[in-house]
This record gives sequence, C-alpha cells and structure tokens, in this order.
Amino acid sequence: MSPFVLGVAILLGIVTAGAGIISILFSAGTLSLTSAQQFLGTTAGKAILYAFGGVLLAVSVHFASLFHRGHRQLARFTQDGEWGRIEISPHALRELVSEIMRDEVGIDRFQVRLRHMDDGLSIGITTTLLPEDGVAEIGQRIQETLSRRVAERTGVEVREVSVLVSNVHVHEEEPHMPEKENEHTDAS
Repeated sequence: MSPFVLGVAILLGIVTAGAGIISILFSAGTLSLTSAQQFLGTTAGKAILYAFGGVLLAVSVHFASLFHRGHRQLARFTQDGEWGRIEISPHALRELVSEIMRDEVGIDRFQVRLRHMDDGLSIGITTTLLPEDGVAEIGQRIQETLSRRVAERTGVEVREVSVLVSNVHVHEEEPHMPEKENEHTDAS
C-alpha cells in the first residue's frame, strides 16, 4: 500500500472514530446541540469545519482519480512486447475492426462490441444484410477475417467473434405513384 493511501486510511479512521465519540457524547447528554452550535459559530469552529470539508473533498477526489485510472487501465487491451508493454485502446481496436469490415468484408452497416477475455479479445458484430446475402457464409467470412486480421495487425489474440444479423434490409424502390387526374368539384 502506498504511503499516501495509508495516510488517507489513517485519516479516515481518525475521522470515523471522532464521529463515533461525538455521537456517544451527544447520546449521553454530555454534549448538547446548542453548545456544539455555539462552538461552530466561532471562528475556530468554522475553521475546523472548513478543514474537515477540505480533507473529505481531497480524499474523495483522490479515490475518484484512482477509480478512473484503474477503469481506464482495465479498458485497454495490453500485451507484453519484447521491450515492454503495448497497449491498445478500445477506440483504436473498434476503428480497426470497422476498417476491416468495410474494406475486406464489404459490409457498411454494422456495430462493433469489444470485450476482454482470458488472454485475448472477444468481438461482437451486429449487422444488417441484404435478402440475397447468405447469412451463414457471410457470418463465417466475418469470423475468419476478423480473427485473422486483428491478430495479425495488433498481436492481440481474438478468442471469439460473434455475429448477429439483426435485420435483413430490403432495398425499397421508390413507390410508383399513379398520376392524379385533375379533379373538379362541382359547386352545385
């Protein structure tokens, strides 16, 4: 545990113990709300409240930054290279998968989902096909192409490629509207 985190943990322990002692003193009647209110109205009381609020704010900012940093680290796809760690952001991987889908598979309408798996990556593709497309053939081509090309370009092992055809999109021709004849209304 780092010295800063240890210091924060000790400080939180002291604050928690102090809150417990104050609660007990209020319950026993030794400390009253009016005397506490009078003390907190003085300059020393206000200074203690400002310091206490500042410490709690600093602790919360620190833990929020630790959470954000840890979450960002977990979101990256990493591998150990010969001279150190190589990290790839989910955004970069999504862009790569999208490029492969458009340029090599020939599909323009799709969504990409990425998920960490043990020692690799899971790719989920949701797409719309045309009625004349063979779902099984295109699904297999997507799986084979993505698993091979992503591994070749990034070094990240692709453990799974799931394909969901969510819709079969029919190219609709413009509906042929019959020309309207001039309609006359009789005012009689």
